[in-house]
Amino acid sequence: VGQLYSGAEVRMGDKGPVAEEGGYIFIGTDLSGMSEDEIGTVPIVVVGLLFADVITSTLRTPAVAATALAIGAFVMLAAERVGSKSRTEATLSSIEAFGLGLAQAAALVPGVSRSGAVIVVAMFCGLRRERAARFAFLLGIPAICGAAGREALELSGQAWPTGITGLLVVGMAASAVVGYVTVKYFIRYLAGHALDAFAAYRLVLAAVILVVLVSS
Repeated sequence: VGQLYSGAEVRMGDKGPVAEEGGYIFIGTDLSGMSEDEIGTVPIVVVGLLFADVITSTLRTPAVAATALAIGAFVMLAAERVGSKSRTEATLSSIEAFGLGLAQAAALVPGVSRSGAVIVVAMFCGLRRERAARFAFLLGIPAICGAAGREALELSGQAWPTGITGLLVVGMAASAVVGYVTVKYFIRYLAGHALDAFAAYRLVLAAVILVVLVSS
């Protein structure tokens, strides 16, 4: 819910080139009439519908999560040192947007951060950190809403415990407030700080999981 902050920060233009106006970002459409975030949403929809159950049943293990955490850490470090960090999301091509969508789809694998994967791939494409983060959160809105809708359909036929509605409302409100603040200051943080701290966190967490697996 909190990531709807991105929807308030990033608005889609109807057509034409990308431009910034009044603090909002307007992303133009390509020749197909689809905007970059719409193109980037296609992979997660396809992969989610076709392979979500298979991924859940076969890859959701601690070993896979630890491996993905470690690999993601090294990819973050590489993106910081290879990416030019000179572009904005305004210059993304349709192919690049689709590639960012594939990165988002990879988050179905445990240990892969959805926003982290998109940010890293965007940085490899040359985007600045904070611009990559903005696009990542924008791209996540349809995916998050779709996942929530799917879960709602699965739960619709089940009996709800007494008093659960009030708890859900409180939880959603808290999520929205915390998410808004977190995303807002996270983007500001990325404007002046590298991803190295996040990479270190992933390596430490991966090591902890591996130690637990080996000792158990």
